[in-house]
Order: sequence, then C-alpha cells, then structure tokens
Amino acid sequence: MDTTIIYIVIPVISLILVLVLMPIVRNIAIKISLVDKPNLRKVHKIPVPLIGGILVIISSMITLLLFPEIWNIERKYYALLICSLILLIVGVIDDKMDLRWTIKFGVQIALAWVLFDSGIRIESMFGIFGIDELALTAQYFLTLVVIVGVVNAFNLMDGIDGLAAGLAILGLSAFMVIALLNNNHFLVLLYLSLIGALIGFLRFNLSSKNKVFMGDSGSLVLGFILVTSGILLLQDAYNTPVFSVTFPVIVGVLALPVADSLRVYRRRLKNGYSPFKADKTHFHHMVLYLGLKHKWASFLIVFISLFLIVMSLVLGTLFSMTFMIIINLIVFVSISEILSLNREINIWRKKIKKLEKS
Repeated sequence: MDTTIIYIVIPVISLILVLVLMPIVRNIAIKISLVDKPNLRKVHKIPVPLIGGILVIISSMITLLLFPEIWNIERKYYALLICSLILLIVGVIDDKMDLRWTIKFGVQIALAWVLFDSGIRIESMFGIFGIDELALTAQYFLTLVVIVGVVNAFNLMDGIDGLAAGLAILGLSAFMVIALLNNNHFLVLLYLSLIGALIGFLRFNLSSKNKVFMGDSGSLVLGFILVTSGILLLQDAYNTPVFSVTFPVIVGVLALPVADSLRVYRRRLKNGYSPFKADKTHFHHMVLYLGLKHKWASFLIVFISLFLIVMSLVLGTLFSMTFMIIINLIVFVSISEILSLNREINIWRKKIKKLEKS
C-alpha cells in the first residue's frame, strides 16, 4: 500500500474504533466500578468511567497490527510497545485500586531500565551547560530521571476535560513532523494511530451526557510514549542537520508539563507537605481562576504549549540550546506568577464577600 494512503487510513481506523467501542466499554466500566468518584477536589458530581486511556492505547495498537509495515521493527521499538502495555495495565490497576506511589515509581524505573537495555538512552547533554558525551552510568541515571519525571509530569496535567488529550495531540503532531524529517516510518505510524484515537476520545471526554475520563492508564502511557519516542528522535537526529530542529521541538513539547510539575513539587515541599500529596495548585487550576470553562481553559493551555514549542524552535535555531531552555523557564515562571496573582486575588474576593454577608 502507498505510504501516503497508509498515513491517511491509520488515524481514520483508530478514530472509528474508539467511536464504535467507547459506548460498549463505557457501560462495562460502570458495571465493574472502574470510575472516578466525586470528592472535594473534583468538579463532577457523579462517577465518571475511567476508560478513555485504555481504549485510546488499545485502539492504537490494534490499528498498528493491521499493517505489516510494523511487524519487522527493531528491538527497541518492540520494547517501547511492550513497556507501554505493561504501564497501561499498571495504570488500570491504579485507577481501580489507587496504588501507592512507591509501587508506580518502582514499575516505571523497571521499565526505564528495560528501555535503556534495548538501546533507548540519552547519551549526551548536547552541549547544554557545556556538557556533551556522558559516561554510561550518567546515561542510565539521566535516562531514568527523564523518563520517570516526564511520565509523572504528564500524568499531573490530566486534571480538566480535554487537557491531557489536547496536549498529547499537539505533542504527537509536532513529533510526527520530526519523525518525517528523520525518516522514522514506525514513529509516524504510531503517532498517527494515537492522534486518531485521541480525537475519538475527545468526542466523549467533552460530552455532558456520555463523559469518560482518560484515567492514569491513559495519561501515564501517553507521557511514556512521548518521552521515550522523544529520546528515539534525538538518537535519530544526533549529528545530522535535523538535530537543530529536533531538540528544540522536544523541549517545547515537554516544557509545560515538566516545569509545572517541578513548580508544584517545590511548593508542596516548601509548605511542609509530601510532593505527592494531591492539591489544586496545578497550572490548569490557576487557569480556571480566570473564569473559563474546562474546555476553553484546556484550549488556552494547549495554545500556551504551542507558543512554547514555536518559541523553542526559533530560539534553538538562532541561539544556543542552553539559552533556549533558560528562556523557556523564564516565560513559564512569568505566566505562572501572573496566574498565581490572579488566583490569590480571586480567593481574597471570595473571603471578603463572605465577611460582608456575615
């Protein structure tokens, strides 16, 4: 089959699979109580099925298996797919039973080791802060930290309707362009299958009557695929002209979730709480204080992420990679401080209104 036709057909098949299977799987999730129950931290008033991520990943995998082009791939790509499925299973168990963070971290570290052993690793700092090639031990440590860090950072972004899916579609689309430049046919197919499935998921995630959530099973795996395939793209582009585009795009895609997770962890530790204690101080929570509905708040955050990608691409092309990363952090901190100030003002307004009524 012609490559162009394959590129068109794959997202369509995964989209149709999600649209057809979601109502069936949604009913099953309700029957087995695989749902997100309301509490003080959550906006929804009734239990919502946590089935979106499972169907997105499974539909994507089924779609890929229909095309012989992926049957003869390198070991490292098999490692990526198998580890993704293992993490999907762990995510489903977490959605159902709420696993301890130590168990989830342990699984992620083990999967990072499998990937490293298969050849998926960060071998250089690419001149950031003057550091280039890394020793083997440093490669493993950095690869582990980056994979586990990004996976959990992306998981934390799954807090309002449409956000995780929107960020994933944007990131996968940007990575797909890089994969095309790197002539990485397998990653292009993987990205297209996931994009089609995620578009189908949004049909239900943004619905008021048949709503489903992605759940940890989806957000963990999507973060895992993004960071792992990002490392693969870096390996493809290293010492080629495409690297000057590849690295800035990857930084831009991951900048928002990673920077926000670091900000939240720092704030929790500063206030004497566990970094893994859930709260409502994430970037998307602060955006909601602008008075936007979930859908529009997600749209705004995806637009900010797009801005960071474009900015990274421009700065990475014109200046050094170190300068690009520093500017990304400055821009993120500036936006966060503005949103935080608006949040504090809104909180004080509510307190003043309560005092006036009393």
